[in-house]
Amino acid sequence: MPRFLPLRRSRGFTLVELLVVIAIIGILVALLLPAVQAARAAARRSQCQNNLKQIGIGLHNHDSTYGKQPPLARWTDQSQNNGFEERNNVFISLLPFVEQNNIYKLSPGPTPRAPSVDAGDPNSIGNKTVQGYLCPSDPNNQPTEMWGNGWVVGNYVVNYDAFHNPQVGGALVPPGWQDGKKSYQARLGATYQDGTSNTLGVTEAYARCNGVGVLWAHEAIDYNWGAFFNDASARGINSKFQMIPTTSQCNPTLPQTSHTGGIQVMLMDGSVRNVAQNIAPAVWAASLTPQGGESVSLDN
Repeated sequence: MPRFLPLRRSRGFTLVELLVVIAIIGILVALLLPAVQAARAAARRSQCQNNLKQIGIGLHNHDSTYGKQPPLARWTDQSQNNGFEERNNVFISLLPFVEQNNIYKLSPGPTPRAPSVDAGDPNSIGNKTVQGYLCPSDPNNQPTEMWGNGWVVGNYVVNYDAFHNPQVGGALVPPGWQDGKKSYQARLGATYQDGTSNTLGVTEAYARCNGVGVLWAHEAIDYNWGAFFNDASARGINSKFQMIPTTSQCNPTLPQTSHTGGIQVMLMDGSVRNVAQNIAPAVWAASLTPQGGESVSLDN
C-alpha cells in the first residue's frame, strides 16, 4: 500500500519579522533620501552655473561683434533709430547671443514697450520666458509672469559698474542713457583695467523678493525692477549678497543665492566661480570696480 507523505506547510513571516523588514526599509530610505536630495541640488546648481557660463560666452561674442559690451541702459528716439524707439539693456542685447534671436526680433527697437508688455501684447519681448535667465534652484521664479499682463522674471543681475560708467555713483537713471548709440558701453579691451578676471560682471538673485521682481527686460530706471545691482541704493561694501534669505529677510537691492555654501558669479573674462559666504565686504566691493586699482581674489 503506497504511503503518502504529509504536506509541509511553508512557514510565513511572523508579525515581528515583517516589522523588522519594514523598519530596515525605512532606515534605508532615510539614508538614501538626503543623497538623492543632494544630487538634485547639485544638478540644479550645475544648471545655474551653466547659465552664467552661457551669458559670459554671449557677452564675449557681443564684444567681438560690436567691439563693446551691451549697454546697461539705453534709450534711442524714433528719429534716430529708423523710426523705432529703443529701450535696451544688457539682457535684451544678449538675446541673439544666447540662441534667443526669435525673441529679439519681436521688437524692431528693441523695446519691451513695442509691442507693449504693459498692454498684455503676447508678442512683447517683456513677457517672454527665457530659460537661460532662470536658475532652477530658485523656487520663487514660478510662475515666471510677475503680473497677469506680462513682465517675466529672471535670476541674474549685472554689476552696474561693469556695464556703465563707474564714475557716476550708480545713478538710478544712468547719465547718457538717452544718448542712443552714443550712450556708455564698456569694452573688454579698455574698460576693465583691473583685469577681466578680477571684475565681477553677473551674479544670481531671487526672481521675487519682498514683493519686488527682477524683470530681465525692464529698463534700468527703477531700483526695484531692473536686473542690476551695486547701484546707488546699495553700493560697494553695502551690496554684498544674501545667503538663502527668508521672504521677510530678503532685500531687493542686493543679490541673493538659493545655493548653500556661497553665491555663483561670472567674471568679465567669462569664468564662473563660487564666492563663499564669509568673503569680506571690502573684497566683494573691490571685485565690482573695473578701474579701482585693487588686486583681489574672490577665492579668499
